[in-house]
Amino acid sequence: MESLSSLQIVFGVLTQLLPVWIGLGIILSLSMYYRPRLGLYGHLFDSRVGTVGLILVLFWVLTALFADLIITHDPLAQISGMKNKRPGFPVRGMEGTFYLLGGDNLARDIFSRVIMGSRTVLSIAPAATVFAFMVGITLGLPAGYRSGRLDTILSFLSNLVLAFPVILLFFLLVTPEIRSTGVPIYLAAVLFLFPIILFVVLFQS
Repeated sequence: MESLSSLQIVFGVLTQLLPVWIGLGIILSLSMYYRPRLGLYGHLFDSRVGTVGLILVLFWVLTALFADLIITHDPLAQISGMKNKRPGFPVRGMEGTFYLLGGDNLARDIFSRVIMGSRTVLSIAPAATVFAFMVGITLGLPAGYRSGRLDTILSFLSNLVLAFPVILLFFLLVTPEIRSTGVPIYLAAVLFLFPIILFVVLFQS
């Protein structure tokens, strides 16, 4: 069996994501129709950046919700002979099935792993955001109103956190022993969102 062409791979991915496209179409159509009644959410459509951001968020949320319908293989299954195979390579012993985005170094389907990975992100992001807002507002308000040494110390700590090498964090988060704990949630909140929220509160106070 021959490998898929680039066009066939793109078409295959888009076809697998059909539930997401349908969901996006319904949500965006209803949102545009009822926009005057939706308050702050409706104002997102007044900005091109806001609209694009909303579409990206909805895309991954819907992908996580429909992941079981989208994946083509078990994301944990290791199929013999599929190690590091290129995108569109046919699966041995399974007529008419392909690894759309290729196989990883453990012979697992990359496409299915990316899709199922969206569920992990969806479970981490909300908790990390709430935690970051709590910490950022709690520290940003006192720093903004008292200024002086407290302002200097907190600003220095925030800059220090923002300077943390992101690639090292990613290597840490993909460690199996770390992923099974709640550490990724707190690291994502502290190292990415908290400094930004603190500075916003600081400058607005």
